[in-house]
Amino acid sequence: MIQRKLLTALGLVGLLSGCASNNGLYQWGNYEEALFVNYHEPAVKEEMLDNYLVFVREYEPGKQTIAPGLYAEAGTFMLNRGKAKEAIAFYELERKHWPESEALMTTLINNLEERTQ
Repeated sequence: MIQRKLLTALGLVGLLSGCASNNGLYQWGNYEEALFVNYHEPAVKEEMLDNYLVFVREYEPGKQTIAPGLYAEAGTFMLNRGKAKEAIAFYELERKHWPESEALMTTLINNLEERTQ
């Protein structure tokens, strides 16, 4: 059990160090780590998702743009927590920042608004 946790921690450090050197077009924050933990480490899942949500909420565009799909993913995380209004807010941000997602985000928003009424 301890070896598994150690290997997981080392793997996460490796992922983070690889992401730290990324000078790509978009800012990904801790998305990869949050996604991995979401599926493989249920004990720390909520803490990692909270950190991801803080990143997405507080990200201030500068040199890089937040990556496409990150707002939508945050919305889905909120929806899985039963927070439809917060999910809609993230879906609206995705639609605003990534116009090519407008059709899908609008459909999701409309469906959620109908379900919550």
